[in-house]
Amino acid sequence: MMKKKSCSPCFGLIGEGTRIKIIQQLRKNPQNVSEISANFSLTQPTISYHLKLLEKRGAVCSKKRGREIYYFLNKRYPCKKCSLFEIPLKP
Repeated sequence: MMKKKSCSPCFGLIGEGTRIKIIQQLRKNPQNVSEISANFSLTQPTISYHLKLLEKRGAVCSKKRGREIYYFLNKRYPCKKCSLFEIPLKP
C-alpha cells in the first residue's frame, strides 16, 4: 500500500497571504527586502520576518551582494512532490 504524501509543512508556509505574495515575486527574479517590501503595505521588518521563516524552512535562499541580501527561491526545496513552486498561487 502506498503512503500518501502529506504537505502540511508546505501548506503552513503558504498559509499566510504575505508569504504567497513573496514567493510569487521571487518566481520572477531574486530581490532584496527593499524591492520586495515596495509591493506591500507592511514594514521592512515584517517582510524580513516572513523571509527568514521561508529561509529557515528551506523554501528561500539568500546571497549577500555588497551591503544587500538578495533572496531567491530554493531550486532544491526539500519537498518535491507537492510542486510548491510550480502551482499557481493566489493570495
